[in-house]
Amino acid sequence: MKRERYILQRKNDKPKNESASSLTLDLNSGLPTLDMLGNRRITIEGSTGVLRYESENIKINTNKMVVSVCGRGLTVKCISAVDVVIEGFITGIDFIT
Repeated sequence: MKRERYILQRKNDKPKNESASSLTLDLNSGLPTLDMLGNRRITIEGSTGVLRYESENIKINTNKMVVSVCGRGLTVKCISAVDVVIEGFITGIDFIT
């Protein structure tokens, strides 16, 4: 599986690798960070709790929004104070503000 990763940088920083994809983001904004491994695993950093847990939909609360993960056979593999790891066949991600 191919792992997609975006490098987050501040607006005034120069890119360290010109071929890498980059997004400009204020790191103090409190937005969640999502890291996906294909369409089989997603890690959501910045979570404050699980709102819904079903095999086809898991909703994670964060400071600024709710992240809704849709798919088949979804399970929460790991949960900590700020991270949630979801595995299964992911078909969609919605951001609810």
